[in-house]
Amino acid sequence: MTHTHDKAPDGQRRFSPSALPGMTPGHQLMFFPVVAAVSRAIWALARLGVADHLADGPREAAQLAEAVGADPDALARVLRAAAAMGVFSRLPDGRFALTPAAELLRSDVPDSRRDQVLLHGDDLTWLPYRDILDTLRTGGPAFPEIFGRPYHEHLRADADAAGRVARTVAETHRGNLDYLTSLIDLTPFSRVVELSGDGLFLEKLLSRHPHCSGTVVADAASLPRDAQAHLLKQVLHELSDTEALPVLHAVREAMGDAPERRLFVLERVVGASSPDLAAVVDLDMLLITGGRERTAPEWYDLFTAAGFEVLTAPAQGAWTAFTCRPSRTPSQRASDTDAA
Repeated sequence: MTHTHDKAPDGQRRFSPSALPGMTPGHQLMFFPVVAAVSRAIWALARLGVADHLADGPREAAQLAEAVGADPDALARVLRAAAAMGVFSRLPDGRFALTPAAELLRSDVPDSRRDQVLLHGDDLTWLPYRDILDTLRTGGPAFPEIFGRPYHEHLRADADAAGRVARTVAETHRGNLDYLTSLIDLTPFSRVVELSGDGLFLEKLLSRHPHCSGTVVADAASLPRDAQAHLLKQVLHELSDTEALPVLHAVREAMGDAPERRLFVLERVVGASSPDLAAVVDLDMLLITGGRERTAPEWYDLFTAAGFEVLTAPAQGAWTAFTCRPSRTPSQRASDTDAA
């Protein structure tokens, strides 16, 4: 028998990605349109703040509808669809309750994912997927055609949109700052500079290395020349190679030729984890920013072209911190040869 759902503790059967391997090819294929439909439902429930109104316990759809300003029947049907996927739960008496997944849609919990869900359903993210055929035909991002300007230019001009993105980035990394900062060792260094960061990551990183001082600069032109280490966290994946190379060249120039200086680049690597989340996130880059998630060889090629030597191999996992140093210049290699 092909199982397309799991039995939930409340007795309901719920669709689950874990059931995919046991599905027929047809059911596997149709699972994804179903998920797309429910994802919009979950986004709408997040916008209404339904999870916050269930924090004190289960409630009837009519009570929730009055609290959030919705039609009772429509809200019950949307919640029922979300419950079929394990987000929210419909009890035998008809009331709706939080599940562990729905708990993360609350705005007042430390590990909330509400801002992430909201951004994924935001026009900034959703509309470019509507025009994915245009991107497939042209190879260019759909975002500029929809919004009239490139993604980063749009954020600079629209403070509200930039705020939504900034809140989501902060929420995304807040829960795993300990892990991400553990990937970078600042023990040998007394000063580090981060390019285009929000300050949260650097603050946490420096708390692990109290002997080290650091600062965040907004653009490559402002990079100081005396920093022993430079940090780029999820900057390059939003850029094409053509756009990323000038940034890396600016960092390389600021670092000089001192072989003890280091560049740390924290990014995802396509093919380094299973499931390959980087390959999925790459669609956002393709459609929205014009950047790209990269395979390990593509990262190596980019760093080499910018004048860096990669000292660390990509880790098997969701994130990798590349450690790079300035490549030796031709004059340095000639000096090595003469000395030999």
